[in-house]
Amino acid sequence: MKKPLTPHCLEAITTVVGSLDDLDAKAITSSLTRAGSEFQVEVMNREGSRTPIALVREGSWRIAAWAASHQWRGLQTIEGFTHPDFRRRGCCRAAVAMLVASRSLDPDSPVAIFSPDCIGVAHSLGFTDIRLYELFGDDWRLSLVLEHKPLRWSLPGGADE
Repeated sequence: MKKPLTPHCLEAITTVVGSLDDLDAKAITSSLTRAGSEFQVEVMNREGSRTPIALVREGSWRIAAWAASHQWRGLQTIEGFTHPDFRRRGCCRAAVAMLVASRSLDPDSPVAIFSPDCIGVAHSLGFTDIRLYELFGDDWRLSLVLEHKPLRWSLPGGADE
């Protein structure tokens, strides 16, 4: 049974990969990334990395989720991972929202994602051009493009124009 999550037990920070301390880097590379992924390698060799990353913690020590973004093939990216004990609770969404708030991500620009699970996160935070890439052999290929217009509120009778 999952432990209930309450707002007072979460802590969140936004930083860059190069500033991660050894404990955070070890947690990310040992259990919060896919083995052999480019991001895992970047965190392992983090010195000098300017990749923005947001961490959501339970208390002050355990990483519940992280999200990061960098430029890839001319697109901004959303990458993230949530610890299995904290999935379906909005932790990764909160981390991505922190990157948006820090202007590391722009919802009005196209975004590349690498997991279908991130589609809902990106959509709920107002991204209007979402591109899903999937790994085929050794290459990431575009498999889905979702484009939608942001909601536009209008007053009755056109008074908003």
